[in-house]
Amino acid sequence: MKAITIKQPWASLIVHGIKDIENRTWACPKKYIGQRVLIHASGFRGKKFKVNLTDEQAKDAFATIAKECMFGSLPFGSIIGSVEIVDCVQNHPSVWAEKGVYNWVLANPILFANPIPAKGKLSFWDYSGVIEEGGKT
Repeated sequence: MKAITIKQPWASLIVHGIKDIENRTWACPKKYIGQRVLIHASGFRGKKFKVNLTDEQAKDAFATIAKECMFGSLPFGSIIGSVEIVDCVQNHPSVWAEKGVYNWVLANPILFANPIPAKGKLSFWDYSGVIEEGGKT
């Protein structure tokens, strides 16, 4: 199954159903539109964890980010769920859409019960492990 690596806290916000857009400088290849992909939380843990959110984004995301950061449960270096890519546009009306880039429209997120350790890669990559219902390997 195809996977894509996303930095935290964005990966968690996607699988929790809060962030409905992934912003990229490149268009999502048409072959992935309408497909479910795995969400891999990057293993990168920057020394400074800085997230710039608009007021509307903060209202939607604060509880999830705060809970996962405060309890040390923000997963890194693992597949944490999946989502469907349903469209790729520019200037989407979502509060998560950045202007001037491609907005990958996401839907039907699934948060796995247990993160699956994996090393990510740039762009789309193949995960060859078995994933059972609920995200168990």
